[in-house]
Amino acid sequence: LARDPSGHVGFGMGIHQCVGQHVARLEAEALLTALARRVATIEPAGRPRRHLNNTLRAWEALPLRLRPA
Repeated sequence: LARDPSGHVGFGMGIHQCVGQHVARLEAEALLTALARRVATIEPAGRPRRHLNNTLRAWEALPLRLRPA
């Protein structure tokens, strides 16, 4: 818990994969499903910025505008 995560949340793969990755994916799915049920639209609210990394694809910033349902 005290280690430096190096700015990523990759799950790894093979023998080094994260044991809790399935729980994390299930939590993300539940969160996005609940959000989608509560908003009418989700749209960009600014220019997205990529997090530059040679091995991982990630967003540094992804501004969104949510309109309630």
